[in-house]
Amino acid sequence: MGFSWSVPTIASIQRTNFILVVVSSAILALFASASLAVGCMLGGTVVIANLWILSALGGLLLAASSAGVSGAAAKLGALAIPLKLFIIVGLVYLIFTRASVNGAGFGVGVLTQMAAIIIETGRASAARRPSKS
Repeated sequence: MGFSWSVPTIASIQRTNFILVVVSSAILALFASASLAVGCMLGGTVVIANLWILSALGGLLLAASSAGVSGAAAKLGALAIPLKLFIIVGLVYLIFTRASVNGAGFGVGVLTQMAAIIIETGRASAARRPSKS
């Protein structure tokens, strides 16, 4: 009995991540504190935006490579992904140094993306698996 994994779509991961961020923030607001809930929302927003930007840049790179773009444009495209990482890290640094964001809540928000990936991978694999009749 082999295990076959299917790859979920970026849209399904983003949708599940959004739902998890909203539910997690609501639970934190009800049972913990508003600062934890706000931190969770900020962390979730950062990872959702990060994945959206990453998928857009990846699509642009694939389109450029299939069109045969080479030279400076291809190098600039290849540098865009690490540059995006530095920008995201800089924004997170500014969020923590300029605003009083709850780090634990932020961490919960960031971890919702990992949970969304696991959920959607399981869902995609279950949908692909043939039923036993």
